[in-house]
Amino acid sequence: MAGKVALITGAGSGIGRATALLFAQEGASVAVVDIADDSARETVSLIQQAGGSGLFVHADVAIAADSKHMIEATVRRFGRLDILHNNAFWTVYHPAVETSEFEWDRTIAVCLKAPFLASKHAIPPMLENGGGCIINTSSVSGIRGQAAHTAYESAKGGLLALTRSLAADCAPQIRVNAILPGGVVTPALQLLDPELIRKNTGSIPLKRRATPEEIANAALFLATDASSFCTGACLVVDGGRSSILL
Repeated sequence: MAGKVALITGAGSGIGRATALLFAQEGASVAVVDIADDSARETVSLIQQAGGSGLFVHADVAIAADSKHMIEATVRRFGRLDILHNNAFWTVYHPAVETSEFEWDRTIAVCLKAPFLASKHAIPPMLENGGGCIINTSSVSGIRGQAAHTAYESAKGGLLALTRSLAADCAPQIRVNAILPGGVVTPALQLLDPELIRKNTGSIPLKRRATPEEIANAALFLATDASSFCTGACLVVDGGRSSILL
């Protein structure tokens, strides 16, 4: 990835941080985007301590002006943009009758609207440099149903449709793919009931949750020429959970 420039949203922790560190390790310059300033700055510090090049950009990815700003700031600093990883996340886990309008709107805004906005603003500078790739962090919840996940599953299912649509629009210069993680050990686990976590982990054939670094490896595959014939693809990385009947 030497000479490449990547922008990763939600890169202050979890999958986003692991991906930022891996991309930098592989030679990319990385724009770290988050609303959690301290965590994002820590990610940039870790990149720089390892000899890499990182940039922190504060942005609420669900706001159009912020989305445009993060793309412009990245291009202004590094001169180009090759990789966009739409990874930012927000949700609550409620059934439909308990989901407020705000919770629905914010989940859709961060998990679906934001990838649209970021892609819209990232595509022109990518095309100026001959192409690039967009990676969307979806979820196995986008292809499988689960109780009390109404807003989240709706957003992640929509993100898969957006991935396919963008792949068709942007080919052949820009490849667009999605990663579908299953259970991952991230700070988002704090949103779930411990008993549900135990039950869900037990349903995974590999009998454990993924590390953020394992999902980052999937992102690296999709960001490089190792996946040069993949576009519109939905790469499931869930330890086998979505492939079996419970």
